[in-house]
Amino acid sequence: MRYMLFVICLVISFTAEAVLLKADAPSRYVVQPGDTLWEIASRYLAHPWEWKTLWHANPHIKNPNRLYPGAVLELHYYQQNPYLQVLSNGTIKLSPYMRPMPLEDPIPPIPLADIRPFLDASLVLDKDSLQNAPYIIAFTTEHLLGSQGDKAYVKNLCPPPPPPGTTFAYAIYRPCGEYIHPETKCFLGYKVTLVGYAELLQGGDPATIVLTDIIQGTRLRDRVVPRNYPEFNLFFEPKTPSARVKGDIIDLPGDYSQGGVGLVVVIDKGKTAGLQPGDVLGVYSRPVSVPDGKCPPNCITLPPERIGEVMVFRTFTNTSFALVVRSIRAIEILDTVTNP
Repeated sequence: MRYMLFVICLVISFTAEAVLLKADAPSRYVVQPGDTLWEIASRYLAHPWEWKTLWHANPHIKNPNRLYPGAVLELHYYQQNPYLQVLSNGTIKLSPYMRPMPLEDPIPPIPLADIRPFLDASLVLDKDSLQNAPYIIAFTTEHLLGSQGDKAYVKNLCPPPPPPGTTFAYAIYRPCGEYIHPETKCFLGYKVTLVGYAELLQGGDPATIVLTDIIQGTRLRDRVVPRNYPEFNLFFEPKTPSARVKGDIIDLPGDYSQGGVGLVVVIDKGKTAGLQPGDVLGVYSRPVSVPDGKCPPNCITLPPERIGEVMVFRTFTNTSFALVVRSIRAIEILDTVTNP
């Protein structure tokens, strides 16, 4: 029965669209430690964001939509349309009576080392989120700066009672600037940076927390939010946005003037534009005017050129973080991003 459902899914997907397979796409591939989903999609597809069309989950294995090191991929065809299926997913059985366990964590969609600082160390909050966030009003030591092991009082935290034997974990952030569109001057959100972590000691208002891991001295009015806020996960696949998107790159964090593969960019579109983690956007050079040598002083605006792609990995209200996954020249602020 499951095989029949699998065949039906193949027929439905292939009637929807076909993918452009690379001429040197391997017929068989074993997933290696350190691989990413983008790299594997790029081995097979001229347009890696079409991964969902090529991929067909095997209903007979655990976690069929995630790949593990050791997974065996085979390329097949149905009515001349290619599809990729995993035969085994890098699992072992410890005994006949125990369920299969993955050897390692599933491979990430993009290199985690490139994006790790942007998973918790940097956030973008809208005006309401920043104003309404709980904040530190005092330290029990009566100091103006808090360090590891110190206790602090937090206003508006109002946590529910934690389950017995557990506590709540928090991240502490500090506003450090604003995102303003360089041309339109439209306000897009507040930059906030991580200053430390804390755990709940006692509820109430104010609540009491203990500073458990401090990156820099904690101050009064630093914001306190749950860890993994806004909520996100890293199990996504390369895909095209569900809606039409056209935006600009507005920042290259780290004081870079130009970016290339492996660097993070900030774009001026987010959840309100329908963007989601995994969305791939084409990057186009910003329009450039050159003098018309035959008819001075007239100038001619050159058409934008496709210079690469970025993959969105974290979205906020009006902005997103995206990783440059391909570029043929340096990417700059105000380069345009749109559907690939």
